[in-house]
Amino acid sequence: MLADTLRQARRKKGWGARHLSKRSGVSLEVIEQIESGSPSYVPSEGNTALLAEALRMPVGSLLVERDRLVERLAHRGSHGASA
Repeated sequence: MLADTLRQARRKKGWGARHLSKRSGVSLEVIEQIESGSPSYVPSEGNTALLAEALRMPVGSLLVERDRLVERLAHRGSHGASA
């Protein structure tokens, strides 16, 4: 899950969320939203890429996790509409 992957990568570097924000240019609020695992929040592709670059992670792997969130949200939305 994106929240866990991001949090683990950040902690592995010994960084707090504020430090990652400064390194990536992504707001602290966005990082906190992602790491909270909120089922209704999906970061932009741009922010996801900036975070991956700051953490020196493969951008593609984080984008794949982001896309899973998008799919999960779309899936929930379509089921919620039919209920």
